[in-house]
Amino acid sequence: MPSKALLVIDMQKDLCYDLRRKRKVERMIAPLQKAIDIFVSTGHPVFYICLSLPPGDEQFTRFGDRYCIEGTEGSQIIPELLPLKGVIIKKRKHSAFFETELDQRLKEANVGEIYLSGLQTQICIMTTAADASFRGYRPVVISDCVISTREKNKRDALNWISRYVGEVMPLAQVAKEFGSG
Repeated sequence: MPSKALLVIDMQKDLCYDLRRKRKVERMIAPLQKAIDIFVSTGHPVFYICLSLPPGDEQFTRFGDRYCIEGTEGSQIIPELLPLKGVIIKKRKHSAFFETELDQRLKEANVGEIYLSGLQTQICIMTTAADASFRGYRPVVISDCVISTREKNKRDALNWISRYVGEVMPLAQVAKEFGSG
């Protein structure tokens, strides 16, 4: 029977401590820690997906921000999630699948369902959910374990995901599915 995995996406200092979303991240930490504990306690893998960008990446020009430059303090996972309970996978684009070893790692672990958490819902969560669906995985977004700077962007992304590529469910429902609720 295919396994399940949790993806914890972009929970890095530069992104999480940005004043535009810091408070939302703070409110999401406890549910996210619970989600991680559910997966670990039931023997399912956790993958921490991290942006790792070169200093001159073209995204900085396009978006106007500089963040998660490889090797910097800001590219590190926030201390609230330490110690890590899984593997780090580095990425250079929005989707956790684009030019990374994620697909191979999931196949090696016989994963058929991936649960998504982290930020930003309308960018990295949505593109990863779409890529997961295109590759034959069942993507499930844990609604209280994802954030967007703007709440409307989060709602719109969750609606799109549930309509076209996957499912959206609250952590309480995930906990119930795993027998941890």
